[in-house]
Amino acid sequence: MSSGNVEERLRAVEDRLEIYQTICGYGYAVDGCNPQAVGSFYAEDGVYAVADIGKYEGRAQVEAITRDAHHLGLVAAGCAHVSTLPYVVIDGDRAAATCHTMVMMHGEDGFFIGRLSASRIELSRKPEGGWQIDHRQNYMQQGGPEGPALLARLKEAPKAA
Repeated sequence: MSSGNVEERLRAVEDRLEIYQTICGYGYAVDGCNPQAVGSFYAEDGVYAVADIGKYEGRAQVEAITRDAHHLGLVAAGCAHVSTLPYVVIDGDRAAATCHTMVMMHGEDGFFIGRLSASRIELSRKPEGGWQIDHRQNYMQQGGPEGPALLARLKEAPKAA
């Protein structure tokens, strides 16, 4: 990231910060049951693929997570969707971010990690500025090969548009 002139370097830093905001903002929005905020992080045809649950295809389906009875039960019981700081690869107007995501849950003995996933998030630059999620893939970290294989791709460039 240190190569390039000051403007290029500043843009790279701003891009990363905006990508961080997009990724972590989803957790706050979904726990706040705010469909408009959740949807604002996704492209109109964005996909959220959760290996053990299924795919949410399109912004409207992703927004609908906030109205799902199971999700509402988690929120009512006390939960937090949390992302670790992602490793980001930017290639022009496309980016890929790799991180862990988890759902912290509240139980009788306090808080615990209810879900832990490996995540790869493909993003694109919005025409008006900022970044949006085009595809997000989560694999549970429960001993199978899919999660580690996804995490191993951390330096892989984003897919072409």
